[in-house]
Amino acid sequence: MSVTGVKSIALFVVMMLLTACSNAPDRGAANFIVAPPSVDQIEESVTSQVALMVNAFAPVAGQALPNETIQEAYEYRNFKPIWIEDKKLNLSIYKLVDILEQASSHGLNPIHYHTQVIKEYLNLKSPSRQQLAELDVIATVALSSFAHDLSIGRYEPQLIDPNWQLDAPSNEWSELLFLESSVDMVNYLPSLAPRHPHYQVLQKWLVYYQDLASKEKDIVVDEGPTLSIGRQGERVAQLRARLVQLGDIRFSTRTVQEDKFDRKLKDALINFQRRHNLYPDGRAGAQTIERLNVPMSVRAKQIAYNLERWRWLPTQLEAERIWVDLTDYKVHTILNGKHTSMKIIIGDQDHKTPVFKGDMSYMVTNPTWRVPHRIAQETLLPILYERPNYLIEQGYKVLSNWTIGAKQLDPTKINWKAIEPEDLTYRFEQDPDENNALGQYKFMFPNKNEIYLHDTPNKRLFRKANRAFSSGCIRLEDAAGFAASLVAGTNKNKALQNAIKKTDTKVISLPKRLPVYLVYFTAQADVNGMPEFREDVYERDILMSEAMDYKASNNAPF
Repeated sequence: MSVTGVKSIALFVVMMLLTACSNAPDRGAANFIVAPPSVDQIEESVTSQVALMVNAFAPVAGQALPNETIQEAYEYRNFKPIWIEDKKLNLSIYKLVDILEQASSHGLNPIHYHTQVIKEYLNLKSPSRQQLAELDVIATVALSSFAHDLSIGRYEPQLIDPNWQLDAPSNEWSELLFLESSVDMVNYLPSLAPRHPHYQVLQKWLVYYQDLASKEKDIVVDEGPTLSIGRQGERVAQLRARLVQLGDIRFSTRTVQEDKFDRKLKDALINFQRRHNLYPDGRAGAQTIERLNVPMSVRAKQIAYNLERWRWLPTQLEAERIWVDLTDYKVHTILNGKHTSMKIIIGDQDHKTPVFKGDMSYMVTNPTWRVPHRIAQETLLPILYERPNYLIEQGYKVLSNWTIGAKQLDPTKINWKAIEPEDLTYRFEQDPDENNALGQYKFMFPNKNEIYLHDTPNKRLFRKANRAFSSGCIRLEDAAGFAASLVAGTNKNKALQNAIKKTDTKVISLPKRLPVYLVYFTAQADVNGMPEFREDVYERDILMSEAMDYKASNNAPF
């Protein structure tokens, strides 16, 4: 029989046991004595039920399986029950249920943690030893699953998005199961959530949006002419009310004319536009109104996707790091007690920059650009079909192959139109000069994607708001400043200055290796603690939606 079949039968048996039971004591009877079965009998039943119940209630659909840890935890206790002490059901199991029922506050679905099943068991008037054993194991499975999901995420990142290659699994969550008592376990559980301030701020806004969406209808701003300072009417009143609802206008005791577009309304609208990746002109045109009218439930989902992304990151981020924020088109350098940032250009739709972590160990000044084979096939060859002299114009060399002793060829004597991309074997290199695609600097953190940070001679694209134009690598607005910050205050600074004055290529090792994170968030906390919603430039939220928006019951968060 398949694993699915075994799980289905086990679940069916459990539910049949539950539906046959009558009404039972409520929480006020939490200390009811479960006297009929002896302690030895319960322990014997726990031993026999662990394997069956763990398999029956384990996560499915590719989520990580904490089964072995649960087995080990019971073995560690010689299969003594975790939730029953001195023949009494410990009150901590009720606190566990409370926590699990609030899983949606972290963007997780309570249905995954068997809360209804546990409550049905708790309502049994005279539970048998088998039922007590089942309750004990199911509660432990729920505890373990939530601890895992809250700590490192419910889903395997690459099962959702193959372009997300940053996964930092940790087993620290499992230590909870080996604490002395269930009270200690339950009390420790909330601390497993990521402690990064951005996660904590987003989590609070998720609760706000969820609570508001459950109590109020979205205030909609009607379509119409652009609203700006001095305008008056019902649509202005709608705009004001919506900005109050979304938190951009705080409640005030000062009397205002609600249907008049005044300076304070303009300031609030500018704040809204900034945190929604819109041009902050303080005018409510069609695009701004469209963003204003996005339902709160949709924003709640978006926040939930990004909380899961935070759980995929390491529990502890390094104090000094390079943080490439793809959706914000910025790189942040946190080094020597300073935080600096600059604009970047990322991969376009056909060359999505992946999410991953590397370690930057050196930079190259006046680099030669050896065109990656993929880019030569996808980008360079199509240009040569139309402009055979392009290589000469841009200072490229053509070599016969990728070996060390490859011969240089005359590009004008090659019939480029006769070459299919899959048959391309030539190597292309661009010598250091003012037109070199890499500019004067290349910053290396070796990785399988052949992604690096580099300078660029083309600065005009940095004036664009959305900057997804590269072939995957990261272009820096101020590569010289970035290079200087990496060696500031060290003996490498003079070496950098000397190297950049010359035209030959020079490798400069960094004073220390620096972790480089390439990350992707479509919802993030801004400097004012407000939620910032960004363009989903690579449409990765769609993939998150397919995995996370499972709604199994009316109690599901989404």
